[in-house]
Amino acid sequence: MNLFDWIRLIILSLLWGGSYTWIELALLELDPVMIVFYRVLISSIFLILICKVFSLTFKIKKKTLFFLFFMSLTNNVIPFNLIAWGQQEITASVGSILNATTPLFTVIIANYWPNGEKATLNRIAGVIIGFCGVILLMGLSMHDIDNSIIGQTAILLAAISYAISALIGKEIKKIHPAISATYMLSISSVILLPIILFSGNDLVPTVNKQSMIAILGLAVFSTSIAYLIFYKLIENIGSNVMLVTLLMPVSAILLSIIILNERINTTQVTGLILILVGLILVDGRVLNFFKR
Repeated sequence: MNLFDWIRLIILSLLWGGSYTWIELALLELDPVMIVFYRVLISSIFLILICKVFSLTFKIKKKTLFFLFFMSLTNNVIPFNLIAWGQQEITASVGSILNATTPLFTVIIANYWPNGEKATLNRIAGVIIGFCGVILLMGLSMHDIDNSIIGQTAILLAAISYAISALIGKEIKKIHPAISATYMLSISSVILLPIILFSGNDLVPTVNKQSMIAILGLAVFSTSIAYLIFYKLIENIGSNVMLVTLLMPVSAILLSIIILNERINTTQVTGLILILVGLILVDGRVLNFFKR
């Protein structure tokens, strides 16, 4: 990895980590489903323009569209709504820590997925240690008025949805990443539109400047631009891009402390460390380095 890739990786962790802060700010005036709808709608419009600028073709096979539909559900509609809803019950910091468990769930699901990667000893150990961190965090919630069990469960369900999406995504081949992201976000917008119309929400709600900035920041920076950087990193550094899962919760916590004035206690730090150790074991790179 060269210097520019490290810079991209850090920027990506800040963009994805910042999504929790944007959501927290947007929740002051908007319902979770409205936040998600405008997130995917604005993101899809932004990416369509990007694809047009670079003359990318939108022609895809019907089979690919089928997989993209399910990815739009598991990578956008379901997890975005669960995270936004869950953050009503928990702090942005705890939400980011729990969502970092996605690779742990991926290991478990992939073990039983058709042609999925079987779990190795170090991955199993990583999952066990990581979930010890989750149990520590959720056990704290019994006496923590800022972080409910229900809210944390919603974030964990979002992490499971992301894990399933990652496995479905392996079926999509020979399509430009920006096109697949555009399709997923556009399909998500279409799915959410009737829900918005029948939920009684105003399609064009009246919000203040802070909420508008939060939605735009979430859609343009933490979704559209983040997707483009993510796929560029995949092209440049391959699987090393998953290092962002280690950096993202740290970025999210720092932003939450600076912007939202949140406080993180010792137990939450311990839970985060256990989850990060679990992710390191699941990733395997550190172990392979010491085996040389």
